[in-house]
Amino acid sequence: MTNPLYPAFFRLDRLQMLVVGAGEVGEEKLSFILKSSPNARVLIVAPWMGEELRGLLDGYEAAARTQVPANPDEAGFGGEQVVAARFAGESPAGEWHTPAGGTVIWYDRKFRVDDVHLADLVIAATNFKDINRAVWQAAKAARRLTNIADTPSLCDFYLGSIVTRGPLKVAISTNGQSPTFAKRFRQWLEAELPAFETTGLLDNLKVFRDRLTGDFQAKVRQLNAVTNSLLASTAGDPAGCRCPEGECLVEAAASRPAPPTTSAPASAPKNIKSE
Repeated sequence: MTNPLYPAFFRLDRLQMLVVGAGEVGEEKLSFILKSSPNARVLIVAPWMGEELRGLLDGYEAAARTQVPANPDEAGFGGEQVVAARFAGESPAGEWHTPAGGTVIWYDRKFRVDDVHLADLVIAATNFKDINRAVWQAAKAARRLTNIADTPSLCDFYLGSIVTRGPLKVAISTNGQSPTFAKRFRQWLEAELPAFETTGLLDNLKVFRDRLTGDFQAKVRQLNAVTNSLLASTAGDPAGCRCPEGECLVEAAASRPAPPTTSAPASAPKNIKSE
């Protein structure tokens, strides 16, 4: 059986997310979401909040108060974001922020059907199947994408294993066949892709790309040549640049001034557990 899922990377700084539930399941979901997308906009609806989730959010809030926000990158991250959603006429029980500009707002009450209208993505994260199903029914009636805890048949999207190394992000899915394999494969990739070296490699490739001249096809040939040599070296073949004659990417990069650099993004709290 092949995997028919279509992977997509959501910009959670431009979408509103609703999470129903703030206990152990809610903490697991929020930990995963904020680890991968610390600029997310999240509403929580739950009559109470567990200490683990509160501690997680307090850690982000403390970091947000001490770290300087990063400048927008090439894709616009770190720039202007959507305004965090709020329920009209209600006062939240808690509000937290992240160094990346994310916001988490908690309303300490039970779920209402109309809550889904304020969200683009809806997650039911409780241990009560009747509540989770009520969330799913309301979300489907409002045509919102949903993830229902421990009920794959009701999910429009899954929160799979993710590897992040600077600009590189890899999502892993076994289509529910073996979450354990997805976890182990993630661990293997994390070991094989050291954060500092991977980030430096991609930063340098961007510098090379920005310095290229010529038409689109010439740029693609040069980038393919350089990345092909990287892959060949990992397979035991001699490393080196194999650019087309007269179109060496490395020479082109060396002959032009480097573009200005931007400040590094702020780091997330270190007390976040892996997904």
